[in-house]
Amino acid sequence: MESFNYEDDISILTQNGQQDDVEWADAPNTDLTGEEYSASHFALITAYNDIKQRLIGMERDNSTLKRKIRQYDLKFSLSNEFADDKKSPQSLLDVTLLRNENSRLRGQLEHVRNQLRDSKEREDHLDEVIQAYEKIRSEKDDLHQQLEEMTVLAEDHVSTIQSLKQVLRL
Repeated sequence: MESFNYEDDISILTQNGQQDDVEWADAPNTDLTGEEYSASHFALITAYNDIKQRLIGMERDNSTLKRKIRQYDLKFSLSNEFADDKKSPQSLLDVTLLRNENSRLRGQLEHVRNQLRDSKEREDHLDEVIQAYEKIRSEKDDLHQQLEEMTVLAEDHVSTIQSLKQVLRL
């Protein structure tokens, strides 16, 4: 960038300007002759236009720098997000390979999820079968107990009948 010398502007303003003992006034100094007044006025106008031009140039440079900063921020944020995949053909190949690997792994993951879902369905079915088996076994145990009770009761009846038979034979 260009360095500016602001002392020249101040010297233009103070060259024909006030003395140390004179204060700034709202009205122009009427003690000046027409030629001095014109020269002083011309110097002020020249200094003002020069400062104005420098300001315009600096604002232009500032906006250019701001635009460049935004571009760099955007470029670096995108390059960080995409891991600089646009730098070289090798990195493009790496990105392609990574995408293919990603697709393959997604397919494997989906296959494993399907197997897990099928396994879960089989496990649920097996749980139902086990519950049905336990219910049947419980019913079988109940029937076996009832059968034993009936067998004992039948044996008691048979022994009672035999004892009644013997009593009648006598």
